[in-house]
Amino acid sequence: MALKGTLRDFGLSDIFQLISHQRKTGILYLEDKGKSVAVTFDEGKVVGAESGSAKTHEKERVGDILVKSGLVDMVRLEECLQEQKRTAKKLGVVLTEKNFLTEELFRAALAFQIKETLYKIFQWGSGTYKFDTTKVSFDRHFISPLPAEYILMEAARIIDEWPGVQAKIPSMEIVFDKVPGAEEKIFRNSELAGKTAVEDNINFDMLGDEAPQKAFDSDRTVLSAVQERVFDLVNGQFTVSDISYRSLTGDFEASKTLVDLTGFGLIKPIRVPVSTPKTEETAQETRRRKGVVTLLSGLLFAGILIFILFSTIARSGGKLNLLAQMTSEKAITVRQTIVNSQIQRLMLALETYRLEKGSYPLSLDDLVQTGFILESDTSYPFEDPYRIVWSDKGLTISTPGD
Repeated sequence: MALKGTLRDFGLSDIFQLISHQRKTGILYLEDKGKSVAVTFDEGKVVGAESGSAKTHEKERVGDILVKSGLVDMVRLEECLQEQKRTAKKLGVVLTEKNFLTEELFRAALAFQIKETLYKIFQWGSGTYKFDTTKVSFDRHFISPLPAEYILMEAARIIDEWPGVQAKIPSMEIVFDKVPGAEEKIFRNSELAGKTAVEDNINFDMLGDEAPQKAFDSDRTVLSAVQERVFDLVNGQFTVSDISYRSLTGDFEASKTLVDLTGFGLIKPIRVPVSTPKTEETAQETRRRKGVVTLLSGLLFAGILIFILFSTIARSGGKLNLLAQMTSEKAITVRQTIVNSQIQRLMLALETYRLEKGSYPLSLDDLVQTGFILESDTSYPFEDPYRIVWSDKGLTISTPGD
């Protein structure tokens, strides 16, 4: 079957349904903006998915996930890879034979790799695809084939819910920590089920199903197995991305769970590390944004001129607090104009920060510390500071008293 083209002409969901209905076996290759993904099908069902760079052809394999998740260190992984070359055994078999990993945890790592890769490509708005009909091999002992229908339903759910989650967790580099006394506020799922082993908490199959929870009458919050796993990883050091890998839940589920735990009053965000591009891909993306940053810088300069103009008007009448106390219609109009200009300036600074750092700051103090604005900009012409407010509609600046 010759199947190739662009995702603008033929949607990804249509491609998956076509392969599924015709029960095809082969590999679907996808590329977009330097990224590449290979999805393996067996009789119309997904049995593998690897992502990587279209330029270097380097892929994130299950071994990389095991290391990032902290399940296996590099020394043991290299030992198992060498053993795999000598014996031609599957990596999962080698790992479990050496007692480096349980079968359950290796299945969870494979499920994480496949599902996380699939759900990310459904967010692509462009790209090319090519399906090659060929024989495929996969570890049937560790992988359960995924029906296309399930993948499409889960992808639709994530795409629908992701904006609301992302509004509360705009960056995967945010670090959370437990609030004081959080441990005393929860009732663990393991206590309900009478389990103690770490791998017992990873109680789901390739379809993501969890064992049903028992009801419990308690003032404490009863955590699900996933919530408990994520809660235990919150330590004031791991980023959201770290927790995504170490919990083997993926970016969306980890972020959604962190939002839930925050709502329960068990954890809180403490910082967003300022990072520089770590890969060539992100470096290229930064270079592509230079034109936008230049435009915003021009607008920011115009905003500064307006800011200086109205600052002069305001100061000509006395101190800033005198302007705030004036009740004449002209003074109120002038102050409102200054406020509108200042909010525009702050919004431009926030957008420039996002384009350069990759995410919005948690507070205006981050803009001051990184030199995007002056400390006086956070409150002028008020005594109290402006605030960043997140809502379902996105980010806004709230004036004092709102």
